[in-house]
Amino acid sequence: MECEICGTNIKGNPIRVTVEGTVLDVCSKCAQYGKPQDKWTPVSRKMAPTERVIVTHRPKRDAFDKLEDEILPDYAQVIKKARESQGLTIEDLASKMMEKATLIRKIEREELIPEDTVRKKLETTLNIKLTERVSSKDQRGSGFIRGTTLGDVAIIRKKGK
Repeated sequence: MECEICGTNIKGNPIRVTVEGTVLDVCSKCAQYGKPQDKWTPVSRKMAPTERVIVTHRPKRDAFDKLEDEILPDYAQVIKKARESQGLTIEDLASKMMEKATLIRKIEREELIPEDTVRKKLETTLNIKLTERVSSKDQRGSGFIRGTTLGDVAIIRKKGK
């Protein structure tokens, strides 16, 4: 067996010492660099009483699993046509929906994509459908289902010499 500090062959039994928190088997010459470890001593811990907490494990779900529908690409025009066909101004529509008129303006100008709650209010108030069902067939590449990869997002530059 070799000394874990100097590397010389140990004749007889090695001496077990602790050097900066690490337990090493060393020769008699290197034993001076650590504290001898004769017995195992448990670390005393003060135990504070704690309340029992019952943890219920819920299955982890991906946020994208809930998404079945995608918002229409021309959602702003659909909203504007439906609002104008009912003879409503932006302020009238906002008051019916209990939302701010600036929010409706930004949605109609395509500055904002409506959140689900606002989208549902728009759909019920204007009696329109702003989402379309996305099937897995739409996401197929050349014969296989393909997700987004790093190569789709990153620009890879080769290192020049």
